[in-house]
Amino acid sequence: MKIISFEEAAALIKDTSTVAVSGSGASNILPEKLLAAVENRYFETKAPKSLTIVHPQGLGDKDKGGIARFAHKGMCKRVIGGHWAMSPAMGQLAMEEEVEAYNFPQGVMAQLIRNMSARGPGVITKIGLGTYIDPRQSGGRINQSAKDDLVELIEIDGEEWMRYKPIPIDVALIRGTTADEDGYISYEEEVHYDEVLAMAAAAKNNGGIVIVQVKQLAKRETLDFAKTKIPGYLVDYVVVDPNQKQSYEYFYNPSYCGAIKKPVDFTWPGEKFNERKFIARRQAMELGPDMLVNIGVGVSNGVPFILAEEGLLDTITLSLEQGQSGGIPVMGLDAGTMINPRIILDHPVQHDLYHGGVLDATCLSAAEIDFRGNVNVSKLGKSITGCGGFIDISQETKLIVFGGTLCAKSKVRFEDGKVIVEEQGKVKKFINEIQQITFNGDYAVKIGKKVIFITERCVFKLTPEGLMLVEVAPGIDIDRDILDNMEYKPLIAKDLKEMPAFLFNSGPMGLKEYWSERDDKRGVTG
Repeated sequence: MKIISFEEAAALIKDTSTVAVSGSGASNILPEKLLAAVENRYFETKAPKSLTIVHPQGLGDKDKGGIARFAHKGMCKRVIGGHWAMSPAMGQLAMEEEVEAYNFPQGVMAQLIRNMSARGPGVITKIGLGTYIDPRQSGGRINQSAKDDLVELIEIDGEEWMRYKPIPIDVALIRGTTADEDGYISYEEEVHYDEVLAMAAAAKNNGGIVIVQVKQLAKRETLDFAKTKIPGYLVDYVVVDPNQKQSYEYFYNPSYCGAIKKPVDFTWPGEKFNERKFIARRQAMELGPDMLVNIGVGVSNGVPFILAEEGLLDTITLSLEQGQSGGIPVMGLDAGTMINPRIILDHPVQHDLYHGGVLDATCLSAAEIDFRGNVNVSKLGKSITGCGGFIDISQETKLIVFGGTLCAKSKVRFEDGKVIVEEQGKVKKFINEIQQITFNGDYAVKIGKKVIFITERCVFKLTPEGLMLVEVAPGIDIDRDILDNMEYKPLIAKDLKEMPAFLFNSGPMGLKEYWSERDDKRGVTG
């Protein structure tokens, strides 16, 4: 291992290299200063050029950081990303056909890098079947410039599977906290571990190089054994940034990495009772004690606040696709971190568990929904978002609880135990044809998943015959406030119910008592 400058590190990347980058979100475990050095070299010399960039997670601050460092015409030939929304600049290049753009599920990409570390044949999985990742749809291609087939449909013992093909890595750009004199890398301040070990091995075993950005150096054999994740024999070069921040918001927050358990005052943000809280409350009703639950972004990220308000946060284990479980997910530009995690697993391992069906439930958002229960969250208008961990999470989870307003850009108020619609909404979400299938409703029904769609006006459930209206909020007119704002007419339950009055409570709604009564009726024992 050799300690070098950032400029020297940037000069090591050759034209046409395939470069894998660790990290998630705006700053988490992201080697930002190293990426900036590569960008500066390109500004000065127009090299390296025609790169292939591989990043399993969304990387960037939605401005100039992260993968945006590579978003310059000629710098990249191809980009294969798990999520694109964190770098609008790279998304713009994809829309302009300046790069070959691909999007694959975040967890599958992490597993693919692990597979490549052993020089394997790629990942064989059912994750992505029936979605736009399926080669019978777009095969994960984002634009017309993406011509190659990077995923294929295969059959094993009469069953359909997908094979994600290997992507040999020439350069791994990775981040850690501390490097010792032999190049061993520890992660004592990092919020999660990504697939850093697999990424280093994938590059090394392909004859490539591994460059690690760290915050500090240490003497030989002085690192915390439990926090050491990469052996020195996989590391070629180390660069040091003493100002490396743990996350976008914090230089160092010990509760993010399990160093301390921080007391948390977890109350609903703001005093106003609004549709976000109403929906999150109804989503929380679908959960139950001792569940393992993944929480998505959007309206669904209010569910932990509801659990805390009800005094039930300790009765459910919350989990993040990045690897953490047992704490409280953080939102905003620090998304992907967790306060007080009880455990942090390597990214590919977390998705082994998710793909195997370990999750009891997930609360997710939905942007477009058709009659068959297909959901689109990955492509909205001309913007490129990508799936992130959405497909990994939703495809094999036992209970999927989608949440979101019935229409976009609508306005409602809550008054005297009723929902009053003031503005119906300018954009319909329940439409005949969605732009892209990120969640396949027919597949979910076929394998026996329970799927619920919750809005501020009503609740739908997915049946083999299609979407069925099962609950209506007090104050809502079914024709005016629901059906007239959908492009299709859903099935309507014969025993159509009213959404519970306790959802409107100014204080706690009695969720513990509701769970207990519901489970008693079902014959569930603790």
